[in-house]
Amino acid sequence: MGSRLGKVAVIVVTVAITARLLPLLWTPHPFNPDGFVFASQARDAIAAGTLPLESINPQGYIYPTLLALTGVITDVAPLALAQPTIAVVGAIPPVLAVLLVWRLASHHSRESAITLAALAAGLTLALEGLYLRRTVTVSYEVLGLLFVALVAIGAYRFCRTRRPAWGVATGMLLVALPITHHLSTFMAALTLTGVVVLAVARDWQRALAPGLVVLALPFWGYVLGYYALTRPPFSDDLASKPGLFAAWVIVMAIGALWLARARARPLRLAIAGVAVGGFGILGANALWELFPATAATPPRLLVYVAPLTVLAALAIWGLPLGTGPEGDRAIVLALLVAPLAWVGFAVTAGVDPVYALFARRGQTFVHLATVVCAGLAIVALARRVDPSHRRVVTVGLPILLCVCALASLPLAFAGLEALAYQGTTTSEEFETAGFATATLGDDWTSDDHITRVASNYHGTSASPQPAYGWLHGGGGDLQCPTVMQASWQTVGAQQYPADPLSIDQLAYSGTVTTEHAVYATTGADPVTIVVPTGERAC
Repeated sequence: MGSRLGKVAVIVVTVAITARLLPLLWTPHPFNPDGFVFASQARDAIAAGTLPLESINPQGYIYPTLLALTGVITDVAPLALAQPTIAVVGAIPPVLAVLLVWRLASHHSRESAITLAALAAGLTLALEGLYLRRTVTVSYEVLGLLFVALVAIGAYRFCRTRRPAWGVATGMLLVALPITHHLSTFMAALTLTGVVVLAVARDWQRALAPGLVVLALPFWGYVLGYYALTRPPFSDDLASKPGLFAAWVIVMAIGALWLARARARPLRLAIAGVAVGGFGILGANALWELFPATAATPPRLLVYVAPLTVLAALAIWGLPLGTGPEGDRAIVLALLVAPLAWVGFAVTAGVDPVYALFARRGQTFVHLATVVCAGLAIVALARRVDPSHRRVVTVGLPILLCVCALASLPLAFAGLEALAYQGTTTSEEFETAGFATATLGDDWTSDDHITRVASNYHGTSASPQPAYGWLHGGGGDLQCPTVMQASWQTVGAQQYPADPLSIDQLAYSGTVTTEHAVYATTGADPVTIVVPTGERAC
């Protein structure tokens, strides 16, 4: 069985890394403009011989350090290393999914069925579009997703065994998390709370001291104290509703205890209601724009997400096997309830863009538990059918799950036609942003994508607001040198978090021909720098 497990793990990690390297087929630059921040910080650290702490957010030290060290060891520029390092980090959670399915199913079915179920779970997490979108992006959240899963595993083992090795390993992760990614840190705190609640409920005499006294209370104090001093992004939005947040922590703890002991039917119905609510909000946002000042759900996004209803259905069926009061089932349950509580807080806190962001980011953390339960559902359903049809279920359901994951995969790399945020930065866009910064300084404008790239890598403060004003006005005379892009006439210019802004083809071409076009590229989506003929006002 160990040989099969090893082969499955190798397949999954290979596919996961490959999927996260796919952006390099169409651009050599990091997928996600925020990746340029980390590349520039690592570049500056290598040049100075020390990490430039003054230019790094206090909640983001770990990834630039990793990138700088990798650059020094390999003698490769951080800008070129950003995507490969994230690909490796992002490929580890799918392997954890394989291991959890394997351990939880090992006493319930034949080895061949377990192998296929574990492989399907790992490949699904490696390929499905919603999760891949967040783990192909060059972001410190990818480290956070891994650390949260490892904290759940390590904390439960420490609570149950009291072995110092587990305590030290978990403690190191907890110390690192607040300087890794702030939202992941709160997710880790919720997950840790869920783990400790379940462990203490199972054996309070053994788990209370290591879980509550050694891990949970010190970590919450560390997180709240550190972030009170450093004020990371969105901290004010979280701190403005402490009562609501505390209420959701309590709901999560009580919910975890109930779910751990619930019978199969009410357990499935409870989580099915949550899943229907999540898909329902996504669909309703396409019709009524539930979150003002943010983009409505585009129809294409619904098409990409629809196949994941199969994953949700299988996961709901597998919940009784995957979650429970002890062992690996308690770990999976904690990984399930923590992000649900976070999303619940976000949905009930308000409808402004920050809470919509909380909900979008929070749902990513539930995918690991989801694919584990879906894999276990395959094992359970294979046991239930007649032996003459068992092979059809054992082979067919893993194939179906993987096909649905593949059908959603385009979402991960979608641009403004499906999402409000463009992840890809072409060489033409990057070079144009560099040229504009070098020649115009801060006195130029473009959409949110190109100005973000320039700000993140070159440190310019060029604003997209003049470009927004020109686009809202339907064109006309430019007031500020503008980096324009041909796709503004079709999918539009990025105006994150709101919907893209498009402009009429005649207005676009008229501006290019009547003003001074001083720089232009070729390619699939040409970029042009146009300087106004009249007086400038940026």
